[in-house]
Amino acid sequence: LTVEGIVSRIARLNEVGFVWDPLEEQWMENYRKLLAYVKEFGSVLVPQRYDMDPGLGYWVSVTRRSYKRRTLSKEQIRLLESIDFVW
Repeated sequence: LTVEGIVSRIARLNEVGFVWDPLEEQWMENYRKLLAYVKEFGSVLVPQRYDMDPGLGYWVSVTRRSYKRRTLSKEQIRLLESIDFVW
C-alpha cells in the first residue's frame, strides 16, 4: 500500500461522511440537542428527567460532572460557554 493509496482511501472515507471520532460525534449530537432545547425554551437548564428526551437531561448532568473533573476539552468548554451553560 502506497502513501497515495492511503491518502485516496482516507479521502473516500471522508467523502462518505466517515466518523473518525465516534465519542466526539456523540458529544456534538448531544450539544446540538441542547441547542435545540435552548432555542425552544430559552434556557440551558434541562430537567434531569426531561420527558421529551430523557437522555438530554442525563447528558447535561454528566457534562457538568465532566467539567468539574476537568475532562472536557477546551473546545467543548468554549461551545458550552458560548450558550451561557450553567456549570
